[in-house]
Order: sequence, then structure tokens, then C-alpha cells
Amino acid sequence: MQTGQFADAIDTRVVFRIYSWIAITSGVFVYLWWPLPFGFLPDAITAVNLPDLPFGRFAVIRTLAAIVVAIGMCAAGFARVEDPISSRRALTWFAAAHLFGGLLFFGQWLAILSVVLPWPIIGWTPIVVGIVLLYVSLTATHTPRWHRPFRHVIGDDTQGTLTLVRTKHGSLHTLRSQYEQQIREAARIEERARLARDLHDAVKQQLFAIQTSAATAQERLASDTGGARSALDQVRASARDAMTEMEALLGQLQADPIENTGLVAALKEQCDALGLRTGADVRLEAAAMPSSTRLPPGTAQALFRAGQEALSNIARHARAEHVIVRLGLSGHNLELSIRDDGAGFDPETAAHGMGLANMRTRIGEVGGSMMMHTSPDNGTTVAFAVPCDPRTSHDYGLRAAIWVGVSAALMAALAAFGTWARPWYQMMIAVATVTAARSIVAWYRVRGRHEAI
Repeated sequence: MQTGQFADAIDTRVVFRIYSWIAITSGVFVYLWWPLPFGFLPDAITAVNLPDLPFGRFAVIRTLAAIVVAIGMCAAGFARVEDPISSRRALTWFAAAHLFGGLLFFGQWLAILSVVLPWPIIGWTPIVVGIVLLYVSLTATHTPRWHRPFRHVIGDDTQGTLTLVRTKHGSLHTLRSQYEQQIREAARIEERARLARDLHDAVKQQLFAIQTSAATAQERLASDTGGARSALDQVRASARDAMTEMEALLGQLQADPIENTGLVAALKEQCDALGLRTGADVRLEAAAMPSSTRLPPGTAQALFRAGQEALSNIARHARAEHVIVRLGLSGHNLELSIRDDGAGFDPETAAHGMGLANMRTRIGEVGGSMMMHTSPDNGTTVAFAVPCDPRTSHDYGLRAAIWVGVSAALMAALAAFGTWARPWYQMMIAVATVTAARSIVAWYRVRGRHEAI
């Protein structure tokens, strides 16, 4: 599991490796079992011969074992897929193949092979395996959760257009595509142009104010001491504002401006700079931050850059009087929202520059989502959500204990009542066992890492 994933995430490559090991080992064993020195096997083989076909049933078993070995080798090949998105898709199709092939095989077993192989578990096994693989593929990133991002950002009675911007998550092929490379290059050009505008609109204006106040103080120094002192106070105030603006701009130029200051402090600098530049009341509301081990790598940097772009858009276009920036956990997401009461716009008719694409690309790189809500004269809200695992080792330990109990109870019932012929019972046991195992692994992972929020 990579840092930042949910503790109960499953590496689908490991699933393929386990499957291939079990399939190849069991298939080879079944194929070669008759020469092994087990005294009961020769009689059993002789007893199941087909009419006029010596060792006929054993030939069928060997054929099935050979097929299992071949499928195990295919799984070993799938285990070499490095891209997690492609690997999970491969597992989904692998599960679908088991389900479709299992249904066809069950039909043949029910009609013909049940005479040769009268054990119901043989007929149902491919379907059961397919169900388990499908469950793993659908919950590989983390177990199903019904929490939706941004539910605390937008109310049900909000007017305007709500847009959930879909982001591209995690695919190495996608990030390396020609389109993404063009987006990154255009983003760099746009960022340089924005810095030039900010230097002109902010620091240059402050320097001009310093020059004017200094000239005034120089003229009044001999004749008007009070006026000179007032002008010098203005020089100091303008210099202080210019330093604040310059610190914010220098932070934008750094490769990783939040490495030393932290995400909250970096956003605070940008909010202060926006307030000085526009005169708006800019308020930052930040809750306690989760440990970096619970977030995808680069999350803080991506959130900072996306928030920086949104604040820059407010400075250039919004003409807002009040801006509220909120950062904190919401359910299973770390959310950053930026709301202003400015001019707003109509997303259907407004021309979209590079700003939206930049924010979408940055958040997509860490598997996050982006939402935008705006309408003319009603302000704009931009929000970003990145998956975050808030559960502790105690939570995972309790979950593991529950599922271990469920799995043990199902197995005890199986042993007591002999329900091997019921496929749904087998599926429940398999899913419960897999869930118990992943919960135990999650408990072990979380126990050894820093859990303080």
C-alpha cells in the first residue's frame, strides 16, 4: 500500500499473484495426483471409470486441471501490470470472465458432467471465484463508503449552476499523454504571466506609494515636521504591505512553498495578500489537519496550487467584498472550499481560460475531485476534495473482529449442516473471509503509523 491510500486498500497485483500461485499449484497437483503414494487413490480412480473408457473421469479431471493451470499463468501475466488503474480494470474483466465462463460451465456440468463429477462444489466454484474477484476489484481502492464530497459546501436551496468537474485519477498513461503535457506547459506559461500581473498590480503600486510618501516627507522635513512624520508612517506602512505581497509572490515561485510553512500557513499568506491587493475581507477557517501519511503524496502541494489559482481568479475578476476559505476534514475527504460574493459568471457562456484546467489537473493528480458553483451577481464557490482515511487502528481492529466472527460463524454452520451444495453460502463465506483478512491487514498498517489528527 502506498502512503496516502486507505489502510484497507488492496493491491490488485497481489491478488493476481495469490490467484496464480494457488491456481498453478493446485492445478499441477491435481493433474499429477495419481502417481503420488496415496493408497486410496488407485481404488478411487478405478471406481469412477466411464463405461468403455478406462480412466475417463480422471481424464476429465486432468483436462480441468490443465485449464486451471493456464488461467493461473494468465493471472501471473496480469500481475506484471504496473498501472493501478489498468490492473484494477484487468481484475474486473478477469472476474467477468470467471462469471460468464462459470455460468456456461455450470450449465454443462448440470446437464452432462454431473454424472462424471457428482460434487456440486465443482460446478459452482468458477462462479464463486468470479463473485469474490468482482468484490475485490470494486472495493480495491477502499471499502464502499456512501459519503459524498462537497455536501457541506452547497446547500439544497442554493441558486445557480452547480458543476462537478470530473478529474482524471492516477493513470500513469494519462499523466504522460500528449494532452497532459500540453496542459502542463500552458500552465507554466499562464503562471508566469499571472506572476507578472501580480507584481505590477501589487508590489509596483506599493513601491510607487513608498516613493511618493518619501518625497513628501523630504519636502516637509524642514517646514512641517508633523506632516513629514505622517508621510514617514505611510512609507513604513507601504513597505510593510510590499513585504507581505513579496513574501506571497516568492512563495508562489518556490518549487514547494509549503515544505517548511505547512498548508495552512501558506494559504494564510495568500489570503493576506489577496486582502491587501483588493481590499476585500478575506477569512481563513482551518481545522486540524490529518497526518500526511493518510493523504496521497503531493496532496498539500496540489491543494495549495489549486487554491492559489482560485484566489488569483478572485483578485482579477470577482470584485468581491468578502471571501471565505475553509479547509478541513469532511467525512472521508480533506476539503478546501473558496467562496466569494463577487460578480460570478455563467459557466455556459463564459470563456474558460487555463485556470480551470490547471486546477482540474492538479487535483486529478492526487485522485481528488473538484466542484464549482457560480451564477452572475451571486458569487462563486470552488471546492476541492481529496480522499483521506480518518479511521484509527481501533476502528479497523473492531471491524476485523466483527468480520472474523462472521466468517467463523459461517464456517461453523458449514461444518455442522453440510451446506457445500449451496453456492450462495460459499460466496458469503468467501467474501466474509476476504473482508476479515483485509481488515486485519489494515489494522496492522494503521497501528504502526502516526494516528494523531
